[in-house]
Amino acid sequence: MSASELAIRAIPFEKLTAAGVATQLLTERHRQNLSGLATSLNVPRRTIFYREETPAEWVFMISKGVVKSYRELPSGKRHIATFLFPGDVFGLAENGRFVNTTQAITRVTLYRIPVDALKDLLLRDADLQFRFLVKVTHQLREAQRHTINVTRHTATGKFAMFIKMLERDEHWRAESSGPRTLMMPMTRTDIADYLGLSPEAVSRTTSRLVRRGILAFPDRHRVRILNPSELDRLAGAA
Repeated sequence: MSASELAIRAIPFEKLTAAGVATQLLTERHRQNLSGLATSLNVPRRTIFYREETPAEWVFMISKGVVKSYRELPSGKRHIATFLFPGDVFGLAENGRFVNTTQAITRVTLYRIPVDALKDLLLRDADLQFRFLVKVTHQLREAQRHTINVTRHTATGKFAMFIKMLERDEHWRAESSGPRTLMMPMTRTDIADYLGLSPEAVSRTTSRLVRRGILAFPDRHRVRILNPSELDRLAGAA
């Protein structure tokens, strides 16, 4: 899919400065090498980057914003495999085709790298290849956490683990002088599709956690942790 089809503005950039883990993993030399291959993209929310089963031509690295990766089920329902945050890499494929569909939840700044050019660079730079492997391994661990999450027996345990996932990501912490407040840019429907629940079950669960004084929701895109120890207990309960 071309940049014009995505209705986004593509600007070549001089230096790759993806935030978070990616910045820590990449040295200055690596960033300079990648900068010659990559294009900076500034995309609006709801942009589709690619659809499942289409040819995989690009790899993406997020600098700002959040993306969801999902599959359309035969039933017509949607299964969200993961949420992607600043520093995450996505676009890795199977047999030359994308596995999932990806869409911007918020406005997103990211870097797009042609697969063939990245492959050639990795073959020439074993150290960079290793660092990409570290990043992919990290994302596999996150996928394992998600698998554990969706097999939980209670909606409360699933939602508590979801909040703990947001808490691990520094980029989505909101400034607050009181209890820890996290940004929650995804919709309740997205959360339901990620946790394997109905939107109604998510609403009931959030209401229950509010009544118990564990969480508060100042607005629909922020969650405040009022009782961290009880949230930890719920997230760790089988």
